[in-house]
Amino acid sequence: MAETMTRSLVHQYAAMKPTEFGKSIEPKWQVAGKLVKQVQEAVEQKFLTPLDGARLISSITATLFGYDEFILREFSPETLLTGPGRPRTS
Repeated sequence: MAETMTRSLVHQYAAMKPTEFGKSIEPKWQVAGKLVKQVQEAVEQKFLTPLDGARLISSITATLFGYDEFILREFSPETLLTGPGRPRTS
């Protein structure tokens, strides 16, 4: 079975034309909307606490829209460890 590698979201959006953005993002918004509705119902039925619901919605959004690629990788632990001015321990 052949494996398919998806380009990172950063590369996809960086190469995207402005007219392609809406078409690209709409399916993700549709999925996110369905998932958020399910989380909302789970909170209302007391299967999840409101805090757990908020955390789950945050995780869903981060996963669908590549939060780790856009935000977290800018300040990865590896980068912080190799950068100048790193505090030294005795």
